[in-house]
Amino acid sequence: MQTASAASKRRTVVDLRRDAAAWTQPSGSVGVLRLPLTIHIATQESGEPVVDHARVRRWVARANRELASAGIEVEVREVLLLPEGWSSITRWRQRRMLAAYAPRDGTIHVFVADELDSERRRTLRRRVRGLHWRYRGLDRELRAREYVMVTRGAPVTTFVHELGHLFGLPHSESEDNIMCSCRRGSSMAFTSAQALEMRHGVRRFEVRQSPSTGDVRVADRLRR
Repeated sequence: MQTASAASKRRTVVDLRRDAAAWTQPSGSVGVLRLPLTIHIATQESGEPVVDHARVRRWVARANRELASAGIEVEVREVLLLPEGWSSITRWRQRRMLAAYAPRDGTIHVFVADELDSERRRTLRRRVRGLHWRYRGLDRELRAREYVMVTRGAPVTTFVHELGHLFGLPHSESEDNIMCSCRRGSSMAFTSAQALEMRHGVRRFEVRQSPSTGDVRVADRLRR
């Protein structure tokens, strides 16, 4: 795996970013909490991304559909390609190294890979399709940073499920709840209690991830 600096390896996906504005439709409603996304997509040996913009657009659209009850929206700010070597991310050390590609810029950093399963887990019935994790390494500048990861073959609800974890929600045992690991059906949703908790979670996330703890914008949002 290559270990050169992130700045030299970040490749902007021009044609994907061109369509990014159409991936979300901000409601314009007062009180809506909007969070920008930076999408990092792994590449195959051919250099092609493991997912196309249509797949990501479906994930974002479904997320906004479910987050609407909490007055939360996410919108794509930037889409970047990861260098070759990140299509399979199965070890915690790899996840720790990914932090180098995610500056503290106030966005939610989402990594898209081909697989997250270790060789042992591949034989199990249930595959790992998404992850939310917090950096736990020794770098003080990265402590408490949080990230989301989704695989190429993830169901359309996986992304919003991981956002739920990012905003503080635990798993649910109800199959019609977005936070159930074995969710199913066409009427999956968050509960009103979960929606309230996520709004608080968004504010906590903004404070933790803000480039500056004295950010006036964040402070103003917290006073609402």
